Amino acid sequence: MARNNENTRHSNYVIRIVCEGDKTEPLFFTSLCDLYFKDNDGMDVRTIPQPLIPQDEETDNSPRGSYKGKKRKIKTDGKDAADDVVITGVPPLKWVLYARQILSEGVDESWAVYDKDKHPKHEEALAEAEKIIDGKKVNIAFSSRSFEYYLLLHFEYIYYSFNETECGERIRGKKLIFECGTGKNPEKDCGGKNCINGYARKQGYWQETKSSESTFPLVKDNLIKGMVNACRLRAESDVNTEEPVYNRNPYTNVDILVGRLIGKETVSYDSTFECKEHGCDWSVRLSKDGLIITNSKDGDEFFRKGMFVVYDWEENIGRELNDNALLLQPGEVILLPCQLEPTQVISIKVTLERELLLLPKFAIWHFNL
Repeated sequence: MARNNENTRHSNYVIRIVCEGDKTEPLFFTSLCDLYFKDNDGMDVRTIPQPLIPQDEETDNSPRGSYKGKKRKIKTDGKDAADDVVITGVPPLKWVLYARQILSEGVDESWAVYDKDKHPKHEEALAEAEKIIDGKKVNIAFSSRSFEYYLLLHFEYIYYSFNETECGERIRGKKLIFECGTGKNPEKDCGGKNCINGYARKQGYWQETKSSESTFPLVKDNLIKGMVNACRLRAESDVNTEEPVYNRNPYTNVDILVGRLIGKETVSYDSTFECKEHGCDWSVRLSKDGLIITNSKDGDEFFRKGMFVVYDWEENIGRELNDNALLLQPGEVILLPCQLEPTQVISIKVTLERELLLLPKFAIWHFNL
């Protein structure tokens, strides 16, 4: 289908990330894409809305990468794509419906990024996203309590139900925040027990997430840690409750979108991953005894030397699990013995653009503030 939406351009593949907010998430994903897709002419990845960043896309010397100034200007036929999108309707359904709309206008892949908050249409949004129309569906990157919980997982693993992103009170229609964790309002400071940002400030992780500065520089060196912790959190959530994801707290799957953009995919412990690309038909599963590899195709399957690596994401070091190339006959199953530490994963480079991260078994977390 020809791309006729002004938010798309002619590229090999177009991805649009429809964000609930106009600061935190757009700034984060724009920073990520500037790093990973800067020289990739075949991929057109942008957020809707576009964030407030300088036209020259230069950052200051702030460790967070400050993006201050006018909206990024993307000209299409004399119009400004950064200012032309007004999404109306009931949240979060309206963001999913818009993501659906742009799929029909030529976008190849769309994501809706939003938080739990107190939105009324979570069930309807999820149902709409699951519909497959013309071979496409809307992907959802959801966080509860909010996107800040996903950021928190880059610093530590925590399974805790925060009630707020930021404690505060409304005065004449405007929210006055208490800046919990700073001690500026000692009588109202929750000390990080009620709000995510209060906890982050108390731990020294960050001070603010709702400014015109991108939060991506805070976590860009710990993206794998964030993905591992988010996958672990979902597994623990599945054990703790059978509630739909939009009723859970905590919960996030934003890491799946991040992994999609940086070419990495997590696989939880004891889950089977099947590879059926480029003529392959094999599967892997991490068990208590090690990595189980199965060849399911009619012919032999070849695995190059060092394809399977035990990677420690804290120390940033790897160890080859297969010292030699492997040749599996049809139907053959082999075991590569290994025992992983909590900071280790099995890394498998399926292609140059795609890497699997198989997670170890984690203990169920009990956390009290």
